[in-house]
Amino acid sequence: MALALGRESVFFSWQDEAEAFKPALPQIRISAYSGKTIQEVQRSCLKCGNTYRRLRKFVDTTYLKNPTPCRVALASAVDKALLVVQSSIALHHQHPRSILQVQSLVVHISTILRQFESLVSNIRRGHLDEDVFVIVFQQAQSAEYAEIHLRDMMREVLRRVSKPWIELVEEWIGTRREVGVPLGKHEVGRQKGFIKVESETYIDDFGDEVDEVDYRLDKQRIPSFMPEDVVKSLFEVGRNLRFIRSTHPKHPLAQDHVVSSSRPPVLEWLFDWDSIVQLEGRVHSYERALREAVSVYVTEESTEIETPAWPMGGSATYQLQLFGLNELQLQNKLAESIYDFAQPIADSTSDDPLGIIIRERLSDVTTEAANAGTDFTPHWSLLPVLSFGSIIAAQSRVVGRESLKLLFTSHNLRDHLKLQKSFHLLGNGFFCSRLSHALFDPDLETAERQAGVARQGGVMGLRLSGRDTWPPASSELRLALMGVLTESYEGPIQEGLKPRDGEKNELPGDLSFGVRSLSSEEIDKCMDQDGLEALDFLRLSYKPPAALGAIITPIILVQYDRIFKLLLRALRMQYTINRLFRDVTARESGWHDVEDVSVRFCFEARHFVSSLNSYIFDTGIEMPWQNFEGLLDKVESDLKSEDQERFSGSVLSPDRLREHHSQVLDRIMLALLLRKRQQPVLKLLDDIFRVILNFAKYSRLQSDGRRSRSQDDTTARSLYKTFKRNVEVFVTVCKGLSEKGDYGTKNDTMGQTGNSRRVDSLEDNPIAQLLLKLDMSGYYSKA
Repeated sequence: MALALGRESVFFSWQDEAEAFKPALPQIRISAYSGKTIQEVQRSCLKCGNTYRRLRKFVDTTYLKNPTPCRVALASAVDKALLVVQSSIALHHQHPRSILQVQSLVVHISTILRQFESLVSNIRRGHLDEDVFVIVFQQAQSAEYAEIHLRDMMREVLRRVSKPWIELVEEWIGTRREVGVPLGKHEVGRQKGFIKVESETYIDDFGDEVDEVDYRLDKQRIPSFMPEDVVKSLFEVGRNLRFIRSTHPKHPLAQDHVVSSSRPPVLEWLFDWDSIVQLEGRVHSYERALREAVSVYVTEESTEIETPAWPMGGSATYQLQLFGLNELQLQNKLAESIYDFAQPIADSTSDDPLGIIIRERLSDVTTEAANAGTDFTPHWSLLPVLSFGSIIAAQSRVVGRESLKLLFTSHNLRDHLKLQKSFHLLGNGFFCSRLSHALFDPDLETAERQAGVARQGGVMGLRLSGRDTWPPASSELRLALMGVLTESYEGPIQEGLKPRDGEKNELPGDLSFGVRSLSSEEIDKCMDQDGLEALDFLRLSYKPPAALGAIITPIILVQYDRIFKLLLRALRMQYTINRLFRDVTARESGWHDVEDVSVRFCFEARHFVSSLNSYIFDTGIEMPWQNFEGLLDKVESDLKSEDQERFSGSVLSPDRLREHHSQVLDRIMLALLLRKRQQPVLKLLDDIFRVILNFAKYSRLQSDGRRSRSQDDTTARSLYKTFKRNVEVFVTVCKGLSEKGDYGTKNDTMGQTGNSRRVDSLEDNPIAQLLLKLDMSGYYSKA
């Protein structure tokens, strides 16, 4: 029996080189037993003893070289199993009556040890804790239809090994108090389990790179058997909870005692249907209690009187004492301590579940263990969902709802989204008018510094196409655009309500005009004030508050910027054709004897640009944004409703809202031909704009009584011919796009497919509406 328990004796010695026991005598003989019988029993004991030694070596090596949480938990389970086997043999089977009883006992010990040996033999030095977790899970799954004690033993080992990882999950989702230094969003490069903080680079379809620092999910540290939807929900609820803790530390969900008082269910493995049904009941009770605690906390928060953390009154009297107990009490406690230390060491395995299972298996070696194949239990592929999914889902519903409510109420999410619509998407008419005059109106005073000329103090503008130098200096930009954003945001105000000198009206997100980063080639194009790219350097600078960073992300701001760039061109074209119409038709114009082709060009260009802008603002932007506004209205009404049980957690979360926000911008970019695969179509539109700008320059020179220096090449007739040909090609291409029934439904949006509530679903092809506005009578199609 000593050999079976891995101990050396007179007859067997341990060889370190071979890592095996070696008998001292080549052939041991016992009277009344044949040599073959003795050799068979000896072989079984040698094999059992070698296995015991290898397991002991694994335990010692793990504690010494690889003390990671899951490895230590596994080593502790193996150590506990070896201790139980040793103590059980010593107490109940120290003196077997026959060699057959010895053989039967060794077989049962070997059966237990082989399970652990098969488990630890698959673990390599480079395995992470999650890899060890997966190996134990697979080993427990393979023992599901073995004998009952082996099945229960491997289930208990799985519980022990997975405990460190499960505790980290509980800390992340907020059902357990976080141990150690909390993971902060500002600590770039730090990692805690499967969560890390790092800067991730996003590359849009044009190749632009945008960096964003946030919590990231390390998928390599997630066990492979965990379902993807559960992992995604797990990560989102933790990130939303960190948002609440960082921005609203007094919120009930940020208070550990509020969550613990609601009695959150413990995350643990459940293997039978009864336990799973009971868990569902506990989860519902916890969710209901947590919602009630949140509502009670909110109602009492206004009447709660805060007390200072440190009393500010006079210092209390303090009497210096060496001990808090008198001499007699100290003697009694010392005597009790001596008595406790005099007691025999208690058996640490008596109440241990793993020890109980192994001890029961070894208590009766005469009967054959029954198999567990007849039990009706859930399939192992469903265990992660059934054991963890309901708790994570309940926490996700509560945390997601509260974080979304804070975004709407405390951080004015709707105001910031309306700000993007008003300025980045030019939804504010007053802003469009002020910006147009500041950029294009030639009648305003120039902001350009001129030698010997004093400024008159009137309204200044950049006067694009009405000056000799371009682009303007930064001082000119400040003078010309000063007050445009503030006045547009506040609207027309009375003289008496204007802020006094020295008072600053800050816009949300520090909204301001800025200069876009351009390449050398793009800068050269901006130098031409009559070129289409003359205003490409101008952009809107906006930095969302930290709390709204999850909804208005850097990649979303890049989308807004790309849309604003196109809208600025459209605004310029609208002003250009209005100016062109005045130069050609006005009586005070200096252009006499206007050719018919110039008048035709003027009317057709006006129709084209007006129809295009109507499509851009009414169809391309307004329709998707109205759908998005409807979604926001519904979410807000749901958040204000008292009936919290009927709402789906998939919609009420910041991550879902961010996806909808990104999808509506995708749809706008698709309708405005701003996707990468639509660049050939957008290039056709740019060519049409360039022809109109060339004709505008030609007509401006004619109306001023000057002759164009390149009159031979840029006559009205040749420009009109080029314009009409380009429009015909553009209309033909749009007609082809409008006939594609699936246009805009493949690879054009992000997020899940098949969701009927997505705001980016294209019921009607927007290009068909553009074609209808441009060529309803078929004028260009017939040509």
